Amino acid sequence: MKYDAARWSTVRCFEKDQIDSVERDDLPNKHDETAASYLRNRGNAHAGLFVRLPDYLTGRRARSPLRGCLRSGDTDAALSSCEDTTRTIPCKRMARRVTAFFPFFTALRPGIQRTVRFSTVTAGLLIALVIAGLGPNAVNAQSSDAENMQRFQLADQFMRAGQYDRAIPILEDLYASASDNAAFYMKLKEAYENVKQYDDAIRLVTKRLENYNTPMLMSEKARLQYLAGREDEAYDTWDTAVSLAPERSSTYRIVYQALTDIRRFDRAIDILSQGRDALNEPNAFSIQIAYLHSLVGNHAEAMQEYIAILEQDAARLDFVRSRLEPFVEQGEGLDASIEALQQAVQDAPLNRAYRELLAWLHIENGDFRAAFDVYRAIDRLEKENGATLFPFAQKAADAGAVAVATDAYEEILERHPDAAVAPAAQLGLGDMYRKQARDADERAVNASGERVEAPLYKAAREAYEMFLETYPGHSDVPSVMLRLARLEQDVFRNDDAAETRLNEVIDRVPGSETAQEARYDLGRLELQRDNLNDARLTFSRIVEQVRTGDLANRARFELAQIDFYRGNFDAAETQLDATNENTSADVANDAIKLGVLIRSNRGPDSTHTPLKLFAEAELLARQRSVPAATARLDSLLETYGRHSLADDARMKRAQLLRDQGHTADAAAAFAELPLIHPRSPYADEALFAAGAAYEELGDVKAAVKAYNRLLENHGGSILAADARSRLRVLFTERDS
Repeated sequence: MKYDAARWSTVRCFEKDQIDSVERDDLPNKHDETAASYLRNRGNAHAGLFVRLPDYLTGRRARSPLRGCLRSGDTDAALSSCEDTTRTIPCKRMARRVTAFFPFFTALRPGIQRTVRFSTVTAGLLIALVIAGLGPNAVNAQSSDAENMQRFQLADQFMRAGQYDRAIPILEDLYASASDNAAFYMKLKEAYENVKQYDDAIRLVTKRLENYNTPMLMSEKARLQYLAGREDEAYDTWDTAVSLAPERSSTYRIVYQALTDIRRFDRAIDILSQGRDALNEPNAFSIQIAYLHSLVGNHAEAMQEYIAILEQDAARLDFVRSRLEPFVEQGEGLDASIEALQQAVQDAPLNRAYRELLAWLHIENGDFRAAFDVYRAIDRLEKENGATLFPFAQKAADAGAVAVATDAYEEILERHPDAAVAPAAQLGLGDMYRKQARDADERAVNASGERVEAPLYKAAREAYEMFLETYPGHSDVPSVMLRLARLEQDVFRNDDAAETRLNEVIDRVPGSETAQEARYDLGRLELQRDNLNDARLTFSRIVEQVRTGDLANRARFELAQIDFYRGNFDAAETQLDATNENTSADVANDAIKLGVLIRSNRGPDSTHTPLKLFAEAELLARQRSVPAATARLDSLLETYGRHSLADDARMKRAQLLRDQGHTADAAAAFAELPLIHPRSPYADEALFAAGAAYEELGDVKAAVKAYNRLLENHGGSILAADARSRLRVLFTERDS
């Protein structure tokens, strides 16, 4: 039955007005008077029909071409599209909602009364299909149709149960009685396809093409021919599908979708390229062609398409990134994409979108240095006063590209000293120098207690001091002063300077969290100076005032350690229990380790002498009295060499030898520990430390032996991967 022209025109006009379509060529250029009159008469009765259809059928990202089918008035193709879509809907409940109307489609034909209730979504779809293909004629009931619906439902149940041999005869009878019924046709075609009776399915489609010679049906015939193994014939049929409506973009989309579904991406590219030429639109289908090129590994060609998209609309940069992400995350085509973008930047140097996409690709490729060059160019060309460089510097720092982040902060400060981001860049610069110094294991005081050059730590200190000098009223001044105090205390060992800075912080912001951190560091200073009572008082006040959080837990742990150093092991365990109840990631491991040490190494008498000696050695080491600490450990091992604490003592002694610069003695001590204590929990750590010490001494053979011992005896250690990595480096250096 032919659709009412005025009504269909109205639907198409409504779509044009209300929906941001991607197929403008399928829409009329203006409302005709008949359609306008129809809209006025109907008011809002049909205003929401199209938008009530499920988004997965009609939305921008929908794979279903239902939108185009409804515009063209092709009800048959619309129903076929819905059926095909249900195969790709991941949610079975949604799929059932789409297919629910198929058994009752015949009830929408003239002369039949519709008596079935539908869900809101299904009803909207049915009404839209009536408007699209059937017109407003009244429906009258007939008993044979009710019987047909029952038989159809029975066949549908058989198919869901996988009993196609029982469903097919029923559907063949139904189709024979009403060959124009779309529901019967589609369900029978589906059944044939499920049992791979492709020739029968092709026969059905061919028969329907006699009445509905549309690109959609012709493409469906081609798909079935392909599945039947008749590839050449299928490609010829797809060519015929295109020839039916070569002036419509939807034609190429239909064929492209079919080819994509069977993973013939190269052919799909050819069809869309053909559509570009036929429509005389060089940029048509760019998104689809780009994605297809990526799927077949033509990443340079894909990037050319994305470049064309950005040339037309730079605001689509985020969209282009989202399309590239799945391939970039797998490391596919990065080099080819970067090369194509570099050429685009060279050809159009003022196109910012090209540069931002290029920088993003460099970051994804792990090349922060190249990304920095791109962002620096953006900053200069766009005169952004560091606004783009600063977030990049933060991203580089978070990714561990500390040297690049340092350069980015320096670039900001050099070119834009008065910019809004300059104070944060100055602070970031100090942090980056400090991070580089830690990574390089830089020391400002050597094993003998002599001051040595520490250029990175010195640069960090200068950067922080410059911050205080340049921005004296900035809100970050107290935190910068705290950073400086910790450098003086822990790196340069200027305890008096550190104490002065810490007191300045407390005086400046007495009630702040930063001030409490400063008090914590003052407590550490008192402990280093052997003022254990003052240290205990300081940490106790912090616990009382702060109560919860990381700082409070660190203070509790310090209190536990003070009790441990003094030999008050019961009190130490009580404090450790309190710490564990309020545990945080930063102190939990240390607290557990100390608790195990105490519980496992008491005795052999009530005085717990070996454990006391070990605690004294720990305190002396913390107070930088390394020779005295080593002497305590030697005394412990000489008198209690068979005590359970012996492996702890030997491990600590080897570490102290290393810290004093006695690398050869340390290497021997580390290597010896697993021989004396093969079941010690420190065995793997000791072997790795031995290997590192031998590397430092230049004894590659001994280092290789130590790493191999670790792998042979402790293959499950978390250090095994690091040991293998070191062995690869050593073998590479030896063979080069």
